Amino acid sequence: MEVEKGHSVKQEASTNSVVYPSKVGLELLIPFFLIFGIAIVLSFEKSSLISVIVQFGIMFAFMALFFSISYEVTDDVLTVTTFFFIKKSILIKDITRIVESNNPLSSPAASLDRLEVYYGKYSSTVISPKDKAGFIKHLKSLKPEITVKMKKGQE
Repeated sequence: MEVEKGHSVKQEASTNSVVYPSKVGLELLIPFFLIFGIAIVLSFEKSSLISVIVQFGIMFAFMALFFSISYEVTDDVLTVTTFFFIKKSILIKDITRIVESNNPLSSPAASLDRLEVYYGKYSSTVISPKDKAGFIKHLKSLKPEITVKMKKGQE
């Protein structure tokens, strides 16, 4: 199996597993740092050490969230991992289509450059793999019937 840079491959028994890290977008990081930066500076002015520590703790938790999101594809399952231990499994046989999206709604995606994965009858999840093309190619190799709709010039 050919794997590009940035992916980790695990081989267990007879199952190949490729982990696709989430893309982390500056469009989400910059406002995040501005908001927390202003709050921390204001906390320093009030000389509230506890407030500064709490702010840094919250900022660290959000950073851990951003950089812990990943998408693992095995022969049968797409597993979305958030915060290192929160996992959502989607059977690949249930995936019907993948649509490129910029939907800003809360999702396990650390970028606004997103894919919406539809599965089952009415379910979907929005994700943001760093290597969207490789991710889609991998899923289509496992289930060729998956319909993919990308924005102009990217199909």
